Amino acid sequence: MIRRSLLAALATAAVVTAAPAQADSTVTVRGTSFPDAGAGFSYVGCGALHDRGAETLAPTIGFGPALPPTGMRSLGYDLAGGSAMGALFSVESLLDTTTASLAAYAEDGGSGVAYVGYQAPADGGTSAAWFGRAELVLVPGGWQEVDATDLFYVWSKLDMTTGALLEQGPELPSDVATFTAEHGGDAPGLFTVGYGCDGAPFSMDTLRLGTPGDVTTYDLEGMATSTAMGMPGEQTAITAGERLALRGTMQVIAGGTRVPGASLILEQQAFGTTFWETVDVVDGADPTVTVEPLRRTLYRWRFVDRPLAEGSVSSPFVVEVAPVVEAHVDGDRVVGSAIPAVPGTPVTLWRSLDGGDAEPVGRGAVGDAGAFEVVLPEGRGRFYVTLPAVPGSLSATSSIVLPQPAVPPQP
Repeated sequence: MIRRSLLAALATAAVVTAAPAQADSTVTVRGTSFPDAGAGFSYVGCGALHDRGAETLAPTIGFGPALPPTGMRSLGYDLAGGSAMGALFSVESLLDTTTASLAAYAEDGGSGVAYVGYQAPADGGTSAAWFGRAELVLVPGGWQEVDATDLFYVWSKLDMTTGALLEQGPELPSDVATFTAEHGGDAPGLFTVGYGCDGAPFSMDTLRLGTPGDVTTYDLEGMATSTAMGMPGEQTAITAGERLALRGTMQVIAGGTRVPGASLILEQQAFGTTFWETVDVVDGADPTVTVEPLRRTLYRWRFVDRPLAEGSVSSPFVVEVAPVVEAHVDGDRVVGSAIPAVPGTPVTLWRSLDGGDAEPVGRGAVGDAGAFEVVLPEGRGRFYVTLPAVPGSLSATSSIVLPQPAVPPQP
């Protein structure tokens, strides 16, 4: 949640448990969803901590600008002015924390504000806390990283519940180490760094928080998406010429939200090929495409990478296809066709008598155009032909064919 209460943040900082020393690490933040309580977003007043605007915050995610410090994307804001949007860091120890920084970019420059929150040991259990304020300037046309632990602040004691001023601190700015030493020593606290005070649009990326040798970098990136083939199982089987509706689904992994205006691409990998080609591009709200494959075909849905959200691809869905086999008696032969044609596919003629087991009674092969013929043996019976499975096609069976009864000679 972007509008995070500083009182809640300070309370969170007070109960954070110490973690064992770790190596530096990078965490990818998808959209505005932070994975832990140590870092997040802040929305504060520029002139005074609680004096922030009531505007609706509308972040944009996009590539750049320029080359962000980490990854490919950044988070952008265009505020009305008077308030600052940025990073909020809850820390177990103000003095042990040596990095609490945010990188920002403004094409024409801008202004911002940083705050540090500190509840002196003597104020424990109350809503009173000291807050230091420092003004920030964002230089034009380049990424600038500001570390809140390095700043000098003007301090005031506030009631965190009401925002009322309880006590004014020294007139001259002082750093965190000096101020805490004069007010009872180290304690949990928070840092904020934000921009937008002058209403100039800006982008932010790369929050860093930690101690020497254990700094976590939060890389602001696009929302992660999940694209799937909305069909049961991993494959299905149809007969050549049969129509099959393929449905897809795409959602943002965090929260299951849809990406506005998203399109999905249905791709196919035809039998015997190794490349994917586009079948159709459809609206991502209800993606459905009807296909009519003639041979074994792989299909997948793909969501193309875009500024707001990262691309994703569904698992391949296999459509197995059986050929259409037609046969009939023509004189002393059974003739027919297989669609699609796989020249050289063996054809077997079967006969069953009085409902008994069928036995093979003739053989042939599919020709170049898909036609075949098999000599019809003498005698009665119910006949049909079969084709075995071959690469790209399932096995298939024709309907029952009956030989025409002999016509007695006319007297």
